[in-house]
Amino acid sequence: MKKKFYNFYLYILHILVFVSCYINSPKLCAVFIKLSLFKQKSLKRKVNNEKIILVLYRAIGERDVRIIQKSSNKIPQIIYMRRSIVKLIFYFFSKKKKLFFNYSKPGLNIDQEDYFNQKKENKLKLDLFWEEVIFNLKNLYNSKIINLITFNCNYFEEISLYAACKKNNLPVKLWFKECFRSDPEIEYFIKEHRYGHVFPLFDKISVYNKSMKNALIALNKSNSKKITVNGCPRIFDYINKRKYYKKVKNILFLSFYIKSGIPHYKNYLDNIKRTPLYENNKKLNWNITYNKTIKILNELSKNKNLNVVIKKKKKSNTKTKYKISKEIKVFDDSTAQKYINQADIVIGHNSASTIEALINGKHVFVPFFEKKKILRKYLYSFNKQIIYSSEKKMKKDILSLVNKRFLFPLKNSKNQKTIYDYYGSSKNIIKNYVNFLNS
Repeated sequence: MKKKFYNFYLYILHILVFVSCYINSPKLCAVFIKLSLFKQKSLKRKVNNEKIILVLYRAIGERDVRIIQKSSNKIPQIIYMRRSIVKLIFYFFSKKKKLFFNYSKPGLNIDQEDYFNQKKENKLKLDLFWEEVIFNLKNLYNSKIINLITFNCNYFEEISLYAACKKNNLPVKLWFKECFRSDPEIEYFIKEHRYGHVFPLFDKISVYNKSMKNALIALNKSNSKKITVNGCPRIFDYINKRKYYKKVKNILFLSFYIKSGIPHYKNYLDNIKRTPLYENNKKLNWNITYNKTIKILNELSKNKNLNVVIKKKKKSNTKTKYKISKEIKVFDDSTAQKYINQADIVIGHNSASTIEALINGKHVFVPFFEKKKILRKYLYSFNKQIIYSSEKKMKKDILSLVNKRFLFPLKNSKNQKTIYDYYGSSKNIIKNYVNFLNS
């Protein structure tokens, strides 16, 4: 019942924010935004620091921040701002015709083309409105707010907010969480650069690994002066120091998007040559690999010594031509963390979760059953020994492990380069982020 009342309260707040935009009252909007801000109540550690950092909420980003909060009392207070509020304000000033819609989910009615096709007059009004909102919000907190943090550079609804912070001498920091990409994805990320103009609005940038640092510098050379490689705090969720012997019986398949690691096909034009980017990628996908992996899992599920689990991605629309066996348990709730911890063997592909299984010291298998060998370059930089192009060999190697006792976590020494390439070093992560948050 409490949750229903709280959700109703939030819905009313969103309506009030919309009304404040309608009557052009940034001061009133700042009050409603303050009422919508929240802290994570489950944190027991008390923070004596009066300074405040506003963080635009994202679930994965929040997990990173929480790890630092739990590990150090040397950082300011963390208060979360709802991105749905920011989207709602953008929606209003984009001059959409709808007046009645789900105000708490304005993202359903806007996309990035609304940003790029924004009329100058509407953009100016949005910029000025946010400028006044931030001015009033700082006053409401007696200027204790010292930073604003976001987790991606292409949240188009937030760009006017960043500019407003800049005008009000409130530093904006980018805690970049989108650091897991294949080499072609990084190349595409650099060439596309639709959001290159946003980087001058960031005072500091944190990334997990060196490849993303290099990519962001290639995107905007001025980033070199404000970017630091700090590693990924979530590595601590998977480092298991407790050693234990266990018979292998639990298999986890980490379901993946059929175009993961393959640059998306879109009608973007190369800004210099004015030609379509990556047009040929439209037909590339991992369908064959996905289907054949399901087929192998169905066969393995007949083995009474095995428990087979599939962890589906939320909102995944990946379909398979094979019906999944009733012996296989399928879950699509929460994150993959608890399922990785319970597994002995993990079958994964281009995902952070596959690397997390390596960190966690599990037997990891990466299937690659595509006929088009050109697709190999779109795989993450996994060690060759865990990539399987033969269904028969992968199934054989899995069965060779069943019922055998192993000392977990496995050292996975040959996979340390993969872990480092994506998650960075686990050394000094807490210290790095404490410095990042306080600088």
